[in-house]
Amino acid sequence: MKSNTFSILTLGCRVNQYESDCISEALTEAGLTKTEFGESCDVAIVNTCTVTAESDRKSRQMIRRAISSAENVIVTGCFAETGRKTAEAMDGVTYITGNGKKSEVISAAIRLAAGEPASAEFPDVSKAPYDVMVSRIPQRTRSYIKIEDGCDSHCSYCIIPKARGCVRSKPYELIVKEAKDLFDAGCREVILTGIETAAYGRDFGRQPYYGSALADVIKAVADIGYSRIGLGSLDPTVMNDSFVNAIADIPALMPHFHLSVQSGSSSVLARMRRRYNTAMLEDNIARLRKAIPALTLSADIIVGFPGETEEEFEETLSFAQRIGFLHLHIFPYSVREGTEAAAMSGQLPGNVKSQRLHRLSEAQAKLKKVLLDSYVSAHRDAPVAVLVEESKNGRLYGHSEHFAEVVLDGDESLIGQIVPVKLYSSDGNICYAK
Repeated sequence: MKSNTFSILTLGCRVNQYESDCISEALTEAGLTKTEFGESCDVAIVNTCTVTAESDRKSRQMIRRAISSAENVIVTGCFAETGRKTAEAMDGVTYITGNGKKSEVISAAIRLAAGEPASAEFPDVSKAPYDVMVSRIPQRTRSYIKIEDGCDSHCSYCIIPKARGCVRSKPYELIVKEAKDLFDAGCREVILTGIETAAYGRDFGRQPYYGSALADVIKAVADIGYSRIGLGSLDPTVMNDSFVNAIADIPALMPHFHLSVQSGSSSVLARMRRRYNTAMLEDNIARLRKAIPALTLSADIIVGFPGETEEEFEETLSFAQRIGFLHLHIFPYSVREGTEAAAMSGQLPGNVKSQRLHRLSEAQAKLKKVLLDSYVSAHRDAPVAVLVEESKNGRLYGHSEHFAEVVLDGDESLIGQIVPVKLYSSDGNICYAK
């Protein structure tokens, strides 16, 4: 007799996590019971990642783990898209589909859990329309809404356009409805995200300016009544005059942006096929800072890209210091087969990439301490709003609207609430509040 149980494991990005949450919600509503991944169940779902060779390895490992514990195994996501033949050849995989119609995982899991066969659909992701999935159950702290899928950039190091297809946007009305439903269910902080969030609406046809459709969505969500609205990783080219002017006066939009920068060297950016140079980056960031004086920034940086010279690395180091990022997500370049960069000459040895990562991390840690000390000074008397996210060792942890991590005292009943606090110190990584 079937127990109607399922488990789901998510690898990779926030978009994958959102999609897994939507699948999990739908299966629970259909009467299936969710179990921990790795436990015995009727159906195990592995939502895979392929951004690096290590991601592929981890995806294969988790598929094998699912096969050992579940009667049926569903494989979906980016590795399923780019490594379909490998996944199909794994004995024990029941159903596989990529990103073109990931929502079909829901009906497939229901059929398999009931002991019925399920026929897999595998549409061409490069031609697939937007696959609509929605979330109606708020997360305990902040909720995410996926507004866009796919990427048109075709950077030389990235496999994602092959795994996700071109830019496809969720219809405006569905985003607003989803945001309203989450708000009515108690959500007060929402993050609008996508594979290339800034490209939202590009597929709708002619727009007044790049980013206009995204600005319209932010305004509409703010009008619902949210206390805080955040954005997923943004391509810096969206920070044009029109976009910045459109969003500058939205009180709910948090004054923190995560930019997909990748390098602070114009010559490296050109080899990466990014659509800007460092001068454009600095101009766009200056424009944003002028409109939002309390702005804080974080960014992704890749070190050790093929052919990166010591001088080019020093340019990135200097750029990061000039901009003053509060957070940097630093990655050593990883060869990804199937990309242009994998065949480039000048591949750097691992020890050089590790050394550069360490140097940039060390410089960033010193800068972050200075920035947080200044942040504490600015908020000793002027309260800052903190979303309380969890309790650890008798203390509460959360993030301010500027995305500074804050520790405070209080009851666990505050988890999920946005509370005003005054800061009194920082250890260079975390701020402490009373």
